[in-house]
Amino acid sequence: MISAVPPFPDGQLQQLGYVVRDLDEAIEQFSATFGVSRFFVWRDLGATITGKTYRGRPGEFQFSCAFGYAGDIMVELIQHDSGESIFKDWLDERGPGLHHVCFLMGSVQQFEAAVAGMEAAGHPIAMSGRSEDARFTYTDTVDPFGVYTELAYGPPEFLAAFDRIKAGDF
Repeated sequence: MISAVPPFPDGQLQQLGYVVRDLDEAIEQFSATFGVSRFFVWRDLGATITGKTYRGRPGEFQFSCAFGYAGDIMVELIQHDSGESIFKDWLDERGPGLHHVCFLMGSVQQFEAAVAGMEAAGHPIAMSGRSEDARFTYTDTVDPFGVYTELAYGPPEFLAAFDRIKAGDF
């Protein structure tokens, strides 16, 4: 029997993350195909992240992202830039495509409980990091669900940036 994971959907399904080979090309494709009209592009995002881990050891990865919204769901496009990462692994093994779903936690305590619960349920941490007080952890749920599960926490001031992106205020 699988041990119970703390009910992290108490947070919210925030994001669908796609790994892409070329960020600019993917932005054009998502805009044309799905009508995501604007993306906020953040180059070299990995440079701002501390406490990076990759598969249980310190990590050194760089990536760039574009954030847009389809209704209330964030669409994240991720381009691996350098180092070892689950983004590079995905591209090498599967090619571009849907990579993860992200659940946003309402508190650091909820985030930590969800991460511990996922590990206890047999879904190890594949990659993680921090950006100031914001935190993210990708748990390996690829075998049972076909994608990683990202658990994230962002303080109100961090989340305000996403509200501005959603409103097109950038």
